Amino acid sequence: MRDGEVTAEEASFFADLGKRVLGVDDWYHVDSDGTPWMIISYDFVVDSVVRDTLRLDFDGSSLRGGWSPAFLNWDDGVRAEAAGMDTDPPDGLWIQDLTGRDTTTIAATWFADHIARWPSSSRAARRS
Repeated sequence: MRDGEVTAEEASFFADLGKRVLGVDDWYHVDSDGTPWMIISYDFVVDSVVRDTLRLDFDGSSLRGGWSPAFLNWDDGVRAEAAGMDTDPPDGLWIQDLTGRDTTTIAATWFADHIARWPSSSRAARRS
């Protein structure tokens, strides 16, 4: 976790996203060059056990989303690409230039789609 303040952009993004997607969590990090970034995650819990974790990395200029390879255990604080996370469609999301885009709507739609589909998906069947 990052020592220091959450950026205004991160705070605004998470506040808006949290209103649209209930149950998301926020985790704040910083790269070795000082670049702040965050993970927004959503745990799929069955019988009090986390069965899957959806995560989205946000650094103000890009979004990278997919399934956490380790329920954010060893991959918390590791950028999606370095963690080997699949960000390709249909499950993944990778937008490199967010200029002029409604970032919160993109993220909320991506989370909502996965949350709605997960209970009847092959991922849920394998993890139950």
